[in-house]
Order: sequence, then C-alpha cells, then structure tokens
Amino acid sequence: MNRSLLYNNQGRGGTVIYKDNTSTIHFDFEFGGGDCIAIIFIPSETYWETQTGRSLSERKDILEFVAVQSAKDQTFNGTYKILDSFIELYKS
Repeated sequence: MNRSLLYNNQGRGGTVIYKDNTSTIHFDFEFGGGDCIAIIFIPSETYWETQTGRSLSERKDILEFVAVQSAKDQTFNGTYKILDSFIELYKS
C-alpha cells in the first residue's frame, strides 16, 4: 500500500494529511510546548468511522503510521504517544 503524509502549516497549527490508495484523511494539529513538539488531533473510536470514512479495524494501523512518520519527519529521534483523541510528538 502506498502511504504518505503531507503537512499544511498555518501559524500555530495546521493539518496533517494522510493519503493512501483508499482515501485521504485530514487531522488538525497544533504546536505543543516544552518537550511536546506537536499535538495531532484524531477522532476517538466512537467517531472514527463517521469522521474518516474508514473502518475501525484500520484505525490502529493508520494512527501508527501517522505517529511514526510524523516523528521521523518533524523531529530528530523523537518519540510519540498515541492516546484516544490525539497523538503527541516529543523531541528526544
């Protein structure tokens, strides 16, 4: 599966755009503070299918890709946490 992320920065935040062979999903983000570089907002399991058009069974894989790729693209050896409604990116 071909997957990619694009970033649309708009001042203090913007959009992370996930694309694959099936669809495109837009996640809003804002820059964090301290060791937290950014917070990417994601639909909780309750709203995932309605807001993304993707099955709940795909959620974990998509979010893992977004977290790993964002950490690679936006940090140097950074880390991440995937929570119910957001992904936090941290500098190393």
